Amino acid sequence: MIRDLVRPELQKLVPYVSHQIPYRIKLDANESPFELPESIRKKLADYFLKGPGLNIYPDNESVELRKTIAKHWNVEPDEVVVGTGSNQLIQMIITVFVGTGEKVVYPWPTFSMYKINTLIAGGAPVAVPLDKERDFLFDTDEFIAAVKKEKAKVVFLCNPNNPTGYLISLEDIERIAKECNNSIIVVDEAYAEFCPQSAIPLVKKYENLVVLRTFSKAYLLAGARCGYSVSGPEIANEINKIRPTYNISSLTQLIAQMVFEEQNEMQKMIQYLIDRRGELEAALKKAKDVYIYPSCANYILIKVPRAEEISKELEKRGILIRSFPNDPMLCDCIRITVGTKEQNDIFLEEFFDIINNF
Repeated sequence: MIRDLVRPELQKLVPYVSHQIPYRIKLDANESPFELPESIRKKLADYFLKGPGLNIYPDNESVELRKTIAKHWNVEPDEVVVGTGSNQLIQMIITVFVGTGEKVVYPWPTFSMYKINTLIAGGAPVAVPLDKERDFLFDTDEFIAAVKKEKAKVVFLCNPNNPTGYLISLEDIERIAKECNNSIIVVDEAYAEFCPQSAIPLVKKYENLVVLRTFSKAYLLAGARCGYSVSGPEIANEINKIRPTYNISSLTQLIAQMVFEEQNEMQKMIQYLIDRRGELEAALKKAKDVYIYPSCANYILIKVPRAEEISKELEKRGILIRSFPNDPMLCDCIRITVGTKEQNDIFLEEFFDIINNF
């Protein structure tokens, strides 16, 4: 009865699932392995001791946080929109621009929420396959042709791409924004702190370009739920029209601003993880029958025999990594979040023990 009342295009929708199970080491969701710095925790303690005023609604416009972000990127505050993680911004962008049956184009494999939110909005998701045999290479000419053929309303580019780690050059992003000027081009930079580029400077040049950022990865705040978009003021205004009232709590606004102002401390942690990524890649290269895809993010995707069995055995040993048993392009792959040296060493010890005894 209830199922019959659900919209037909959603009856077979597979939701995004995040399993909550006990673990020793969590390397499955690309979170930071670090807690908030002690200096910020002390400031938060003072904030609560003085009375946080949580009985009052938060600033609906997140004014101070947007000012801080805008100053960092040399843009105007009215070009910044804050959401509960970049996930909410993805949903809002699709809601604003995609009507029933209209196309949303993205490479595949990539972040699954582009497809899920498109289906929820009644749009039509269109995946453009990446070349797995060439390190999931992004073919710009092929992609532009697909966007034009489908008359895409919105295009998503996760950059670096999750889960492959591949990085699209700024030159190619600029080509897409220029040549696909009848589409909204969304560059999701959830992992861009771990690579040497950002498309944010291009938003002043291309009015159809939106760049998404999050506090959930490099900035330690996956549990606080905060992200933001940077775009021209026209797109920002349209997104803001449907932004839920009081969508960012007072506490989240405060913590996000504190973290963002600690750029020196954040950069030390980011560089630490980049260094550990290199060490992890070097260690994995010693494994037999394992192929490592180049990564510009805080995770590494590897192709390995019996990937799902390895994932389950690691889980039994308390180590969580990401596997993709239901995706034909990724079913023989696992993704490992880069952790601390101690976490990575434990993972490697257990991983090599498993593959050497299969």
